[in-house]
Amino acid sequence: MIKLATLAPEGSPWMNTFHEVNDEIKRKTDGRVKLRAYPGGILGGDRDMLRKIRIGQIHAGGFTGMGLGSINRDIFVMEIPFLFQNYGEVDYVLSKMDDPFRRGFEKKGYVLLGWSEIGFVYLLSNVPITSVKDIKGRKVWLWEGDPIAGPVLRKGGVMPIPLGIPDVLMALQTNLIDVVYASPLGAIAMQWFTKVKYVTNLPLIYSLGGILVNKRMFEKIPSNLQEIVKEVFQYHSSLLNERTRRDNDEAIRVMVKQGIKLVTPTEEETEKFKRISLEAIDELGDKVFSTDVLSEVRSYINQYRKAQEGK
Repeated sequence: MIKLATLAPEGSPWMNTFHEVNDEIKRKTDGRVKLRAYPGGILGGDRDMLRKIRIGQIHAGGFTGMGLGSINRDIFVMEIPFLFQNYGEVDYVLSKMDDPFRRGFEKKGYVLLGWSEIGFVYLLSNVPITSVKDIKGRKVWLWEGDPIAGPVLRKGGVMPIPLGIPDVLMALQTNLIDVVYASPLGAIAMQWFTKVKYVTNLPLIYSLGGILVNKRMFEKIPSNLQEIVKEVFQYHSSLLNERTRRDNDEAIRVMVKQGIKLVTPTEEETEKFKRISLEAIDELGDKVFSTDVLSEVRSYINQYRKAQEGK
């Protein structure tokens, strides 16, 4: 029995995929391998899940980029604001970086079973945010422990309010915060969209997720069954990512239908947001992620863009 925890709530695309994976693995292994999920953050956030894996309470987790990066810091490169312009760039970079990322996890005692994309992240707020000036002085949520968003927000003149994901909805309800950031699908799955009035139509960050299992525990499973588990997770992760992209697009339309207003920064203000982010990232240097890995990722992005220009 592989015990797996996740922040994804029951009924979300991520949990629906988990159930499909579990059914297929049980069938293909004749019931010798089974999964059990603890959804909706009932075992806490990424840090809590990692601690519970270390003490053997659970064996695996569906992690956000925060959790992945706390194990393999090179993953944080993928979540640099404004690094990617579209999913084509993301897919190209991941095709190049998949093996080194996996090796990085294995060195730390984890096996990556599959990527579970969260998507591009947007600002959601109770006041329209279309400029750097608009966000200054607002009560902006900071994902507790986020090593990139914190410096970027502070560079923009914001003193953010750090909270864990399970605390965000209550904080919105009590007006402790009035600006959050999430993928559209994530905002709906966690019900944050019910407590905001505006979405800023500017993709800020690409957010990557993944399923990790404790390597020592996983290797206790017979090798032929390990391969089945890996193949099933890999296949369904690819389907999930396609579904997540479609659902994120639909989620924006759903929020607009619910009365949330889409506001768009001017090109000038967009460049200001990007400049602030770039300055903050440059100041981080090697403190959060490897600058060599960042250079490598940027080179792949440039390769992809040049290839697209030639078409």
